[in-house]
Amino acid sequence: TIPSGTFRMGDIQNYNQRANEKPVHDVLLSSFEMSIYEVTQEQYQSVIGSNPSSFSGTNLPVEQVSWFDAVMFCNALSNTAGYERCYDESTWECDFTKSGFRLPTEAEWEYACRAGTETEYNTGNNESDLGDAGWYSGNSASKTHTVGEKTPNTWGLFDMHGNVFEWCNDWYGDYTSDSETDPTGPSTGSNRVNRGGSWFSGARNCRSAIRNWSGPSNAN
Repeated sequence: TIPSGTFRMGDIQNYNQRANEKPVHDVLLSSFEMSIYEVTQEQYQSVIGSNPSSFSGTNLPVEQVSWFDAVMFCNALSNTAGYERCYDESTWECDFTKSGFRLPTEAEWEYACRAGTETEYNTGNNESDLGDAGWYSGNSASKTHTVGEKTPNTWGLFDMHGNVFEWCNDWYGDYTSDSETDPTGPSTGSNRVNRGGSWFSGARNCRSAIRNWSGPSNAN
């Protein structure tokens, strides 16, 4: 359970890596729940019945999963647990009132990643701090790693930095300067947000504020 609260979203440290991380703005979020680990290949296989990953390992994070694959996994997991499905698989709209599993919004993801911090990474500002929290190009040996091996943030979440990119529910779009409450992103778009960087990302591309996007059919 991630507690409700307000945080500053965006390039707080004025890193100036990308204009799309600005303006920094206040966001108020209701409490929500989030897996402490990235979805493993074992979990994905048990729910979907197949494993698309390039790197093979039971407790490695699943990869080669498109946004569409991810939301279908959420629906299938809801079915397994007896919850209401959040996604309409004809329109791909998410019903946030349903009880089932869904992808986090982009705001929820950054809030959960930061866990009360305003530093570049939830472990600090330096690349060595990133090395404590996640697998990236500087320490990954060009591969994914077992989930949960690095230092979790103060809310107990692992691998928010690096290892594999994580899909968010939102369409990609520009930030607002206005304060927001439980934002869900643009109503339409062509790309979906992914966050956190991966095993092949440089340190600056694994920061808490970094924004990435990709077509929802892309399974990289």
